[in-house]
Formats: sequence, C-alpha cells, structure tokens
Amino acid sequence: MFYHWCQLFLHHHLYYGLILLLCLLLGLSSSPVSAAGSSSSTGYGGGGGGGESIIQRFSGNLSHSDDFRLIVRDGDYLIIGSKNLIYNISLSTFEPVKKIEWYPTEKDLDSCVLKGINREKRCQNYIRVLVLKSDGGLFVCGTHAYRPKCRDYVQTVNGYEYRNETPGDALCPFGPDQNNTAIFAEPVKDKPESKLYAATPTDRAGSSYSISRLPLQTRTSDVQQLNEPNFVNSQVYGQHVYFFFRENSVEFSNCGKAIYPRVARVCINDQGHPSFKSLWTSYHKVRLDCSIPGKLPFQFNELQSTSDIIRGSYSGRDADIFYGVFTTPDNALSASAICAYTMGSVQDIFDNGRFLGQERFNSIWAEVPESQVPSPRPGQCVPDSRATSDARVIFTRDKPLMAGSVRPLFGVPIIMQTNPKFRFTKITVDSQVETVSGSRFDVLFIGTTDGHVLKVINSASNAPNGHENYNKTLPVVITEIPVFPGRPVVNLMIHRTLFESKLIVVSDGEVQGIPLSKCEKRANSCGKCVALQDPYCAWDISRSLCTSSRVRIWNRDNFVQNVEEAWDNRCPDGRPPGPNEAGIDGYRNSDRPGDRLSSGERGGGNGGSPPLTAERASGSDENSAGANCEIAASQCFSSDTLAFGIVTSVVSSLVIGFIFGYIFSSRCKKDPGVCSPYADGRAYLDHRTLSRHLPNDSYGGIGVPSINKPINLVLNVPPKNGKNANSSADNKPFQKVKKIYL
Repeated sequence: MFYHWCQLFLHHHLYYGLILLLCLLLGLSSSPVSAAGSSSSTGYGGGGGGGESIIQRFSGNLSHSDDFRLIVRDGDYLIIGSKNLIYNISLSTFEPVKKIEWYPTEKDLDSCVLKGINREKRCQNYIRVLVLKSDGGLFVCGTHAYRPKCRDYVQTVNGYEYRNETPGDALCPFGPDQNNTAIFAEPVKDKPESKLYAATPTDRAGSSYSISRLPLQTRTSDVQQLNEPNFVNSQVYGQHVYFFFRENSVEFSNCGKAIYPRVARVCINDQGHPSFKSLWTSYHKVRLDCSIPGKLPFQFNELQSTSDIIRGSYSGRDADIFYGVFTTPDNALSASAICAYTMGSVQDIFDNGRFLGQERFNSIWAEVPESQVPSPRPGQCVPDSRATSDARVIFTRDKPLMAGSVRPLFGVPIIMQTNPKFRFTKITVDSQVETVSGSRFDVLFIGTTDGHVLKVINSASNAPNGHENYNKTLPVVITEIPVFPGRPVVNLMIHRTLFESKLIVVSDGEVQGIPLSKCEKRANSCGKCVALQDPYCAWDISRSLCTSSRVRIWNRDNFVQNVEEAWDNRCPDGRPPGPNEAGIDGYRNSDRPGDRLSSGERGGGNGGSPPLTAERASGSDENSAGANCEIAASQCFSSDTLAFGIVTSVVSSLVIGFIFGYIFSSRCKKDPGVCSPYADGRAYLDHRTLSRHLPNDSYGGIGVPSINKPINLVLNVPPKNGKNANSSADNKPFQKVKKIYL
C-alpha cells in the first residue's frame, strides 16, 4: 500500500523531500544509532548480539546433553559432574583441563535394560555425589545403571587419579531424577578421617529413604523419621550436620496431605548405641515456615534450594543465616518466595523447643509433656552416645519431630513472585558486599525455571535500631539476566578472587560464567548509577563513570553511592522522587522495571514485604532502574550523538529529495506515461468495466453479469399489516416501511 501511495504522488516533485525525509526518520527510529567507540559486548544476555563477548561458556559434549548438575570449586578449577563424565575446567578461561570417564559396565547395562529401563537415557552413570575431602581427594558417586557405585580419587601432579571403587547404596540415588545431598564432615576424635553424610533414596523405586553416615542411618520404613522426602542441601554448622528437604507431613495426615519444608540435624560425633545398631541417637527435625502472615497465612511449603550458611549484620545484629527458595505446589497458585533464617532460631527450637508425638498411631499429634522428656535432652551432642540411656535413644527414635516452626528473619519473605510462567529454582549469595557508606548487603542471585537469574537485595537489612525500616524488608530487584532461555537454572556458584569475580550458572547442557555486575553499561550518569541500588556500583566523581572498582572502599570521598535511598544530593540529576512523579531514573516508583518482581507498597504492615502481585517485564534482557545502556552496548547512544544524527538526516533528506523531485518532475513532463500508475489512461476500474472485460469463468466458473440498473441498498420489509410493499428496484411510490441499512 505504501508503495502505490508513493507512486500516485511521483509527478508532484514538491512531495519528494517530505516523503524521503519521513522514510529516513522512520528508518532512524527503527535502527538505533551507535555512538563512536561504543562496545559491542553482549552484556549479560545469554544469546544474541555480536562482537566482543564477556560471557564464558562451557558446553561439554556437543552431541548430547551432559546433564550437568553438581559443581565443586577446587582452587582455580571447577569440577563438573555430568552423565558418564567428570570435567575439570579452568575458572579463568573455561577451557577443559582434564576429563574423567566413568561408564557403566556392559553387565550393569544389560541388567538395567532387563528391568524395563531405557538404556540410552536412564541406564547411564549420572554423577550425583561430588565432594572434596579434607585431604584434597575427590569422592564421586554415580547411579551406574541403577546400581549406585562410589569412587575415591586422589590428587596428584597430573590431576585426580582413581584409587578404589565401593558400592553406593545409601550414599547415592538409583535413578537420575531422585534428589539427594551429601557432605563430608570430621567425625569423632579417634577416627580423624572425614566421613560422608548423605541423604538419599535407598531403592530403585524411590520408596525408601535415609539420612546416613554409614553404618548409622535413619529407619527406612519409619514415616515419622522420613516421609517421601526430597533432599535439597546439607551443611555443617557447629557440632551438627544439617539437612534441608521437603516431605509429606505426618502431623497433618489426619486432615489430609500436605508437604512441609524441614531442616533436620544429627551430631557429628554420634557413634550410635550398642542396643540399637545402625540407629542415630541424635536425629531430630523441625518445620521451616515461609509464609505471608495473616489470619490465614499464605504458605510457601515446597523447599527447592538453600544457600550456604553465611555470617553478617542484619538490622544492627550479627547473625549466621541461610536463605531458602520456596514454591507453592504445582496444582496450586504458581508462586515463589525467598525467606531467610538465622541459625540461632533453628538451634533454639532444637535445644529448647517442645517435642511433638502421638500416644498411639491413630491419635492426634500433641506436644510431649516436659516430664516425659529424658535427660540429657534428646538431640544434644554428648561426649559418648554409646553410654547414653536406652530411654533417650527410644525417645529420639519415636519422637523425632519438634513442635512449632522456625520463623523467617524479618518475619516475612524477602521477595515473592506469582508469575505462572516461571518459578524460582536455585539461590546463591554474595554475602556482605560493602558499600561506600560502610553498609553491607547480601546480594542474592536467584535462578528460575525459564533460564533467568535475578539479582536482588534487601535494602532495609542494614536499617539501624529505631529506624522506620528496622526489621523490615524492602526488596530491590536490581536486574534480571536471561542466561538459558527456556531451560531451568539447576545450580549457581559465586567465584571471587583478587583479579576477577563472576557468577557460575549451570543448566543441564551448559555452564556459563557471567560478571557479577556491569555498572558501566547500565548507567551513564550519577543519578542513574545511584538509582541502581546495586552494592557493586558507585559513581566515580573524578572519572564521571559508574564503576564497580574496589577503590570505592578505601577512597570513599571520591565515590557516590546510596543503596538505601536510591538517590544522592551530590548527583546533578539526583533528587528524591515524589509519590506521583517520575523518579531520577525516568520511571515512577511503581513502574520501575526492576520492581516488577516485587511490586506493592513498601514499608507496610508485617515488615513491609510486597504482596503477591509480581509480574515480569516481558522481552527485556535486563531490567534495572535508570539503565539506558542495559541490553547491548551496540544499541546505546548519547543525546549529542542522537541530535547530530537527526540533524544530518534531515538536511540530507531535504537536499536529496529536492534533487530527485526535480529529475522526476522533468521526466514526467516529457513522458507522462512514466509517472502514471495506469498506462492506458483509466483512473479506476468499476464493476461495469470489469463485467465487460472478464470472461464468465474468471472467478472459478461464476460469471459477472452486466448490471444496467443502479443498485439501491435499501431493502423493503413488509409491514406488520401484512400488505405487500413495493420492490426497491421499481420507481413506483411506496408506502411507509421498515428499513434495514446494509
């Protein structure tokens, strides 16, 4: 249509300049101008864009998916567990250094196939335990065609060398889809070698489970100890090993079925008891509560991941905490949340809380009276568990569940989302990142099911005692990074050295290393840099640059940063935004792209956590406050460059348009047929002309008859009195009728 429209006006040369000017301006708006010297880096994005890339990738076997899941850092190297292979790659270059092959034997493959299991997809050796030992060795376990096995590797000059192989029962799952966790810890003093503490399914069907340090383990057939659990992590803290998982709740079984998140613990020096062979004497568990408070709290019950235990300062108090990823059930409202817990609150329930139990198997669950609790208190570590009383071991075996639950730090989730298109999967934390003001913030990196990574902080975590935001949550989604579009993030790790820092992101078929921040690309002014609320980013006054340089820590006077308030009066373009006006980053407070995942009124009741109204801004590679150059450096330009480009385009369009208009108008005067879109002189084709020139079968055998009379598009409808009305084709007068206009 645009082409024919232009043709109709070709003989009017005065229109040429305007038409070409319009076309060039439309082309300019659709193709961003690149500033001179701008980088062509792809930024955070996992795909798209050319030029120099700062993304490091390792894909392993290109012929099929490696099923990456476990990663372990060993100095400057990263060990990756996959299907039949263990990779050792350099963390600086992401190039493979060595590869260990461990395939199942033909005998085990044949046995697996006889069980009715797919040979190529499931009857392989999926690495599901990958831990470093205290002596520098590597301990690996794999499913090994549904016959779990474990191997010891020792570190030599040439890398890891195989030492021996042992059965992996109660240490490793049988199938690739079964969840497990394992960690090494130093056991009793008279046995200095470290021992593996494992939580895993213990049969091929995944119907029995155990938490073990062989030969000690939970009873596989006792639903009070473990009831269809899904294990997500394990941590050593103090004298205990803690296991994090979700399971069917036995205390709720009288009212239906519910899944609860749990944390269980055992004493590192637990040696069992002579009267109860292979049974823990210190195993207990408690529920984790991640919910929105209210008369009917909204619960996030399915624990998916936890961070390591970290130490920091929160609302003026030092504490050891961990973060957890929680979701709702698959058949419920799709929602995810991040909650934080102090280890002090967890230990307090284990050490001082009440126990939960039943008098009989069909009785209601109730708190156990203190008079029935033996001494020393069950769950506490004793010098020698073999000398403890039988009553204490029996109590621990029959009543492992603690009453109550562990409430989250700040009382509410730190961040929540309800977008049905994705859920949270994994979390890792860069703890206590120091800002110019001396405040410290935990930077959370959260993986999602659709391959994104969210970078989040709680800007109120450092509020002093008495401040209005004390003990509240003010979440800030700094950015959202697309890494593996359409593929879930299965693991995360932060790698930091004196020379570099990066985030390791893992999917089932690829491992990427991305920078922790890109301050220079995401803000080009002081106000926008401060508005990012990124603990890594500060405005360098001397260089007029938004930077993550560590110089900001010991040269604070030369840098501007305010994570708590998102503005600073030292910035020419920085001022506190009003409630109904655009902020310093060009967005109203409620419309900032970085807040799409944590929308809602901040600082409200119950700690000010946002309600479940989170939405993701679709189609953006990176959502951040005030980031003009946040997607790709090749699409960024300054205001001066844009103004120069527009002025040049306007002048050039007018000159070129005038020249072309003059040439074509001169030619049209000499030969009118050149400029006319209809060479035979007909201005249009109507139905009468068409009927004379087309054969009867021009429209699939349906002829177009000649029409001699004009068509009256007013149809007459007989009136209610039943008399016949005149036809609209006749010229006779007709009576009053109802009319239908087509």
